[in-house]
Amino acid sequence: MVMRTQVLVVGGGPAGATAARRLAGAGIEVILVEKDLRHRKACGGGIASTALEELEIPRKAPHRTVNKIRFVSPSGRKLDIPLEGGEILVVDRMAFDSLLRSLAGESGAQVLEGEFSEFQSRESKLKSRVLINGEPRIIESDYLIASDGVNSRVRSSIGLKSPGCVFTLSCSVEGLESDACEFWFGSEHAPSSYSWVFPKVGMDSHVPQALSPSVGLSSVGTGITYGSDARLFFERFLKRLNVNASGEMTVRGYKVPLWKNGIYNAGKILFVGDSATQVMPFTYEGIYYAMKSGEFAAEAIINNRLSLYRKLWRRRFLSRFMLMRTLESVFLRNDAGAEKLFDMFGRPDVQEASMRLWLRKDASRGSLLSYINLFRKFLH
Repeated sequence: MVMRTQVLVVGGGPAGATAARRLAGAGIEVILVEKDLRHRKACGGGIASTALEELEIPRKAPHRTVNKIRFVSPSGRKLDIPLEGGEILVVDRMAFDSLLRSLAGESGAQVLEGEFSEFQSRESKLKSRVLINGEPRIIESDYLIASDGVNSRVRSSIGLKSPGCVFTLSCSVEGLESDACEFWFGSEHAPSSYSWVFPKVGMDSHVPQALSPSVGLSSVGTGITYGSDARLFFERFLKRLNVNASGEMTVRGYKVPLWKNGIYNAGKILFVGDSATQVMPFTYEGIYYAMKSGEFAAEAIINNRLSLYRKLWRRRFLSRFMLMRTLESVFLRNDAGAEKLFDMFGRPDVQEASMRLWLRKDASRGSLLSYINLFRKFLH
């Protein structure tokens, strides 16, 4: 059986669901296929409240509201930074992704549980083999948006290599309560990266966290640029937190792509989110940038000008990503660099510049330049 649509979106996470919503809202036929509608991504789940406002996403998914971040240096110094001009919402990813798909459906997209297999043809029309309810189908489309993650089958099906990654391990820890999103630095447990403790929404929550608090539950994780000793580094971080590792813990691994200023599209196939490595270096923030990439890709299709996607993304984010990659190489290469980073963020002017750039999503060039000037002595 052949199904026909203008755009096939492969992957129903933040990038794909946002693209489908924007396209359908513009009157374009869209089929979104997601292989597991109940998948919960192993992710800290933090997103700036300003991002939801920018993308007109209601706060319907279960969440924890956080009003400060906490840095912990390799030597154990702690710094609390209040959030000014916004807050962090730590969302339950299964519920949040489901909400985004529902918004796409309400806009007119057809949302199906299905798995992309391969291309039957990539000539005048794209013909994709998709398994839907275990049955093979062919979906013919004018365009395809690949939002199927770091292990993108769409990428591999056209011969593109998998991207470089940071490997993360994380788990939920009961009895560990935090009132902040915590970033812990130290080569002992997170060489060239960081570990984290985020307040977490209860796994069975069905209402906003503001209405149903879940005390004493946190998401704990660590990231490293190689995976062979990931379990060892993760256990070291648990030890630093004075958390006893037990067999009852469900530890999950996930790859976070390392950003490269690379592919946006291959003909009429557009890549967004993790499949396009659009995760901010240094902070490894991905949800917001995934949604924006989906929005930009949709705009390119709506305007029938695929080069617009690359132009929009580079104009908005390229300089910021390049800056963050440079700062990452300076401050996360060793513990001495992480201690300098801690000292820098103790300054009120650095905190304010960071709030503008990261929390409030200020897109002005002045916001970026002020940040560069603050860190200029470290950038040479």
